[in-house]
Amino acid sequence: MIPLDEQGIKNAVIVFVLILILFVILTVLLTNGFLTRFVFRRISQPLKILSEGVHQIRDGNLDHRILYTNKDEFLPICEDFNNMAQRLRDSVEKSRKEEESRKELLASISHDIRSPLTSIRAYVEGLADGVADTAEKKEIYLSVIQKKTTEIDQLVRKLFLFSKMDMGEYPYSPETLCVAEAVSEFVSVSSEEYFRRGLKVYLGPIPERAFIEADPTYFSSILTNLLDNSAKYKVKKTGSAYITGDIAGDNIVLYVDDDGPGVPDTVLPKLFDVFYRNDPSRRDTDRGSGLGLAIVYKSVERMGGEVHAENLNAGGLRIVISIPLAEDREE
Repeated sequence: MIPLDEQGIKNAVIVFVLILILFVILTVLLTNGFLTRFVFRRISQPLKILSEGVHQIRDGNLDHRILYTNKDEFLPICEDFNNMAQRLRDSVEKSRKEEESRKELLASISHDIRSPLTSIRAYVEGLADGVADTAEKKEIYLSVIQKKTTEIDQLVRKLFLFSKMDMGEYPYSPETLCVAEAVSEFVSVSSEEYFRRGLKVYLGPIPERAFIEADPTYFSSILTNLLDNSAKYKVKKTGSAYITGDIAGDNIVLYVDDDGPGVPDTVLPKLFDVFYRNDPSRRDTDRGSGLGLAIVYKSVERMGGEVHAENLNAGGLRIVISIPLAEDREE
């Protein structure tokens, strides 16, 4: 049998342990409640700011940005939110511009096709009604109809080409081309046709051993569309176009100059936009749809190059085309 004094000590120890356990539990509960309230107060304001930002974006206010300056774990989250909002705004703006471009494209196509169709209809009705009552008049009427039909065909072909290039579906078969030889061959074959259209093409110096990797069809389309553009907008009875080239670092740079009207400096960056005709001298639909320079831009881009326009001091427009040289081929 345990003595009474030992039993009392044992009971006292048990009571002490129970009190200690209760104290620890109470301390944990109090600490937990304090920490909970402290942490909640610490995160409630940032969460409120983030929630407000989410609501602003949800409601379409893509210009909303979070102003948060505390140096804590919420700062990078708020910065990421602002970056997300900016990217979302840029994406929406890009979509808006693309939608506007599509609408302008459709409007321009409708206008550019309607104009020659109206002429064709008028001349066909003239033939049907007997207005062209002589062989000479009939020949003139048929000549106009043929010309307008050709215009529609060229527009449809350019539109098809641009659409395929824009979607990346147009066949592209690059090969090593000697730039000087390719340009010389093109001028030799086409200069007579351009002369009949009132444009004399001059071939200047181009580095003889400069090679590029390009699809010959794309390369020819660049020169064709640029010279077509010069022929359409010439101001003289017989205009002039000059093709020259030079080496600049790892690129071959081609210059296609004409003695046409040029364009305002503010218009230069927009010349390669589809159907752009802000300059009054380029609004005449009989001179073309504006697709030519857009095709030039897409073609040069496909070759890994760049293109831009400049006004010449003496008057006229210069198109500058920079294309990377093929490796191990230039001398």
